[in-house]
Amino acid sequence: APLQLRELVNCRWAEEVTQQLDTLQLCSLTKHEENEKDKCENHHEKLSVFCWTCKKCICHQCALWGGMHGGHTFKPLAEIYEQHVTKVNEEVTKLRRRLMELISLVQEVVR
Repeated sequence: APLQLRELVNCRWAEEVTQQLDTLQLCSLTKHEENEKDKCENHHEKLSVFCWTCKKCICHQCALWGGMHGGHTFKPLAEIYEQHVTKVNEEVTKLRRRLMELISLVQEVVR
């Protein structure tokens, strides 16, 4: 059936819905890009090994058969990650202690 312009009804929330759809599409593109960053450029495998010699994240195929990392030292990436998290948390604790010391000193100077 033919549709006339005067028969159309203004939908107030249509713009909001389209903005939300655009936002969802952007989010899914960003997640896809993040997933690609976590994959090996050569083998498109998940990065799961840390080459201690090169200080670089690599996939298990690069570690075993890549050729570029022959004779290098490897550690599981999860283990290296946990070590870094622990180190960062220790530094944060030290910085908080130092901040409290400085706040105390400033209060002392004000008194």
